Amino acid sequence: MLQLKPETPDLWDSILPEELRTLPKELARVDVLLQDERLMQPFLTRFNQTQGRPGVPISTYLRLMYLKFRYKLGYETLVAEVSDSIAWRRFCGISYQQKVPDASTLIKLTHKFGDETLADIHGLIIDNLRQRKLVRGRKIRTDTTVIAADIHYPTDAGLLYDGLRRLRQGLVKVPGIGLRLGRTMKKAKSLIFTIAQSLRKPDAKSRQRVKRINRKILRIVRRTVIKVKRVLRRVKDKRVHDHLETTLGLSEKAAAQTEVRLAGGNPTDKLVSLADPGARPIVKGKLDKPVEFGRTGQVTQDESGYFTQYGVHNGNPGDVTLLPGIVAEHQGRFPGALKSLAADMGFSSQENQNLLKAYGVSRIGMAWRGQPPPNIRAKQARPWFKKLMAFRAGIEGSISFLNRKFGLKRSMLRGDPGTRIWVGWVVIAANLYRFGQGP
Repeated sequence: MLQLKPETPDLWDSILPEELRTLPKELARVDVLLQDERLMQPFLTRFNQTQGRPGVPISTYLRLMYLKFRYKLGYETLVAEVSDSIAWRRFCGISYQQKVPDASTLIKLTHKFGDETLADIHGLIIDNLRQRKLVRGRKIRTDTTVIAADIHYPTDAGLLYDGLRRLRQGLVKVPGIGLRLGRTMKKAKSLIFTIAQSLRKPDAKSRQRVKRINRKILRIVRRTVIKVKRVLRRVKDKRVHDHLETTLGLSEKAAAQTEVRLAGGNPTDKLVSLADPGARPIVKGKLDKPVEFGRTGQVTQDESGYFTQYGVHNGNPGDVTLLPGIVAEHQGRFPGALKSLAADMGFSSQENQNLLKAYGVSRIGMAWRGQPPPNIRAKQARPWFKKLMAFRAGIEGSISFLNRKFGLKRSMLRGDPGTRIWVGWVVIAANLYRFGQGP
């Protein structure tokens, strides 16, 4: 049953001294913003259940998740810290006689509520800030960054072994199937260990040896896939059947791309993880990380420092293709307010320039692609353009702040919805933190 608010405080509140009953300044301000009744509406619309046991109050869940992302805590650590802190208990509305919700409960609720509910929560918080005249949406800056997936570095042998391991995990759940893959796993693991030994000497001979070992692992996977397909029809449990069927498809894709690579080719639409098939290799031109694996995140910030919009995109789409959607979403939230926009050269094109002018954006701070004509050079020499470009540079620091303070760099939730949930909570926590610091 959906429960919006926690129960009233217990008798211990009258015993505690005033110092313990007073929230820290930051939490007190955040609590004021989270008391907005409109924040309950997305949950009422989607999850208004009137039967069953009362669940975790929504207001408590929102505050727990803020603390999690504010201090970059794991779920188990969050539960332990809230249990030991009087201030955090009061902030979350958990009395001293109540048990803090389990980590598994919070994980299930996070996936249950989903990314669409979180996007609505973010929009309602921005609307609240706008009513307080803290966010105006007149001048914005936007940029993209890589949201790394929570996966190990992909190799051909590693992906093939992951397929064997996941197939074995599914078969173990089926009693009397007669296929356990124990010796197969042992042999594949031994071959992977041989690869690690061969790579100690990175010469041509070692690389050829690694290719031969990869071919052996590939043959093992091919034979195993055939065996699992034979017994798949005997699996009655739908959940296990779907897991095995999905893993078989991914294992065959990993085997196919390994075969292409061993033949000297370059497979398209590369699979980099069986745990997160939606992750993609992304090249951003970084010297320390030539290739990253995950998704592309995008954030928009206005002149007040609040993040007014965010998005997660598969692969590495061109920035120039993202700007129309960014501006349209901003116009929907701030009709007619946008007057200045700053972005890097990747967002710049003649079509986007015309689109921004059609929306009434009078000052556009984007570098021109190629050699600018004389009228563009004259515009770029004006003081307002230089100030707007300096304002644009600040988004790099804001993204670094999100990476360092709230964990934007790596999503610990897998899949497309999981990454959107992670980025959404990072942005919401950053906005609440900004409000908690005062004007």
